[in-house]
Parts: sequence; C-alpha cells; structure tokens
Amino acid sequence: MNSIETASNLLNEIFTEKEVEEIKSSSVSRRFTEESEFNLTPNKFAQPIDLDISLEGDIEKPMFNMPGYPFRSLENTEKFISEIKEKGINTIVLRITGEKENRSDIYEKLEDQSSAFEKLRKAFDRNEITFVVDPFSVALNKDGSWGIKDYKNNLDNLKTSQLLSDIALAYGSINTDYILTLGRADKEVEITKRTLDFINSDTHIMSFSQNTETQNAYMYLKDKTNHTDTGQKILVGNITDMTLRTIFDIYEGSNVVVVKPVENFHLILATSQFLESKDKVISFLTSDSVNKIAQEDKKIEERIKDILFNINDFNEKSKKVKIASYTVSGTYYLQKSFEEEKGEKFASNVVEELLKNALSAANNKFFKLIDRNAYWYFNR
Repeated sequence: MNSIETASNLLNEIFTEKEVEEIKSSSVSRRFTEESEFNLTPNKFAQPIDLDISLEGDIEKPMFNMPGYPFRSLENTEKFISEIKEKGINTIVLRITGEKENRSDIYEKLEDQSSAFEKLRKAFDRNEITFVVDPFSVALNKDGSWGIKDYKNNLDNLKTSQLLSDIALAYGSINTDYILTLGRADKEVEITKRTLDFINSDTHIMSFSQNTETQNAYMYLKDKTNHTDTGQKILVGNITDMTLRTIFDIYEGSNVVVVKPVENFHLILATSQFLESKDKVISFLTSDSVNKIAQEDKKIEERIKDILFNINDFNEKSKKVKIASYTVSGTYYLQKSFEEEKGEKFASNVVEELLKNALSAANNKFFKLIDRNAYWYFNR
C-alpha cells in the first residue's frame, strides 16, 4: 500500500462518511471572501512635506538617501500641494526647516517658520487642506536632542517647556489644524493643550506618544553618529513605557495618537483597544510593570491614580481619539531601493501591504496614514 492510499484510508477512518462528503465539497482555499477588507484611498493618506524656508523661488533641493522626496521652497511647496489636492489627498504634514540669513536664534526661527506656514494657510483654507505642523527643526540640537540648553549644555526643562507653549501660541493663532507634539518631554501635550485653550484656539493635537530611539528614523542624515541615543525618547521594545505615555498623552489632551514607525502594528492594535475599553486601561494601569514604575516616581503614581479615579471621564475622552501611523525615513528608503531594483509595481505592492496592515490594526479608530509615498502611490 502506497502513502497516498494509506492517507485516503486513514481519512475514512477518522471522519464519518458525512464528514468526508463535507470535506469533498469544501474549498481548498482559506479565504472566506474574495474582497479586500481594507483599501487604500487618497482620503486615508497624509502627505509629508519638508519645507525649507531658506530656499528661494520655485526650487527643490535633494535630501540625502530620500530619492523622490526633496526639501522644497515655499513657492514649490504651494505648487506641490495643489498637485496633491488634485489626487484627492487633503492632509499635509508640514515639517518646516531651515532659517533665514542671520536669524538662527530659536525664537527667530519659530517666527520665520510660522510666518511661512501662515502664507500657505492663506493659500489653502481649511475646507481644502488640513495642515499638521511638525515643529521638529526649531529646536533640534547637534546631539539629536530637542529643546533649549543651558550654559552647561544640559537641557533646560523650564525653558524647553516655555518653548513648547510658545510653539502652540504661534501656530494656534494662525489657523493650524493640528500641532504635532514630538514625544520628547514630559507633559508636552498638557503644555500644548493648556496654551491652546488659553488663547481659545480650535487647533488640535497629534502626538508622537510612543516615539522611540529607533535608528531607522534618521536615514536622511549624512552623519547619524550623534543621533544614536537622544536620552529623551523611549527605548525600542519598551512597550510598557510606550503604552503608559500614550495613556498620559490622551489624559493630557491628545486628539490623535501617531504610531511611529508604522511597522509597530502591535502598538496600533493595543492603542485601538485601550481607546475603546476602560477595563483594558484599568488592567494595564494596575499591572505589576506599571506599579514598578509608579513606585519610583510619586508624580507618575498620582497621575495614574487620577486617571483611575476618573476612569469614566477618561474613557469618554478616549473614544474620541483617533490613531495615525507614520512611515519613517528608513522604511521609505528601503521601499525606494525596491523600486530601483525590482520596479515600480513591486515597490507599490510592498507599500500597499504595509499600509493595509496598519489600517486593519487601527480598525474604526483610524485617522491617517502619514507616508512620504502618498502622492507617488496615486500618481504612478
């Protein structure tokens, strides 16, 4: 008796005749449906743009390791946004970089950068384009840290907190739709939120709540040696820290939690569950891993107690919060390498699979896919 006959006879032994007939009529495919549950459409995307205010005229400047994604002048940015809008993409994440000649002071840069944004805001009203402003470059230090330093070259927490407030004041006063908090400092969302409330601004907050010390986010730098560890961001893999910071940011007033990098599907899924279930929040905040952190810091302990004491209010606030994902420069670089080596179709499949997984993890809590490939994907 050969192996095939043995298997066939065994099937008849371990299943009833009726069950065998059911097996015969069943499909060899694992699919229940032939339709995709999640599709990529332009309205689900946000296109990042790096606007360099030092560039004059309608020009682009190549960015290291970022083929197809240059620095853009103000004039060029305005033109590009018009092209993006034609593709049905209506959200822009604007990282404003550069400085005007002889204006390198942090507050001079903030003034010039916010003035550049104000010109774009006047060119595209809120019914046309939703703007998310990323203030990353205004206080980026050579060692990769973010904020204002004292005379000993240490970060000054009070002055950095004041800067966060002044950023919110600057952009909250000129019809910015969202300010992106950077995931660098304690209470940055609370500082931003209180400032916006104080000036009666309707600007919302997006937060890099789970920002980690990933090297994959610095592909655009020619020299990454000083960016190996900023000392500010969460260590890669420390899911307790990332989840606790997310809960704190929601507590402080974040409207959209941005998961960065997009590959952290487990964080997208976990965040979507926390936003819906107060029982999961309670279970996490009373876990051994969180208790260990709380025991070492009374301020954290008090914050946790306040959330738990007002858990119903927190849960109602959480239900209004959405999730975005952010594709970092290292992932973009790999995708463009695939495009160069294997072609556009292969690269688009790689992008599509990655972003569909992000969509499925966020489910009904989804807001936007922030991806440098957004315009490219719909312009192929």
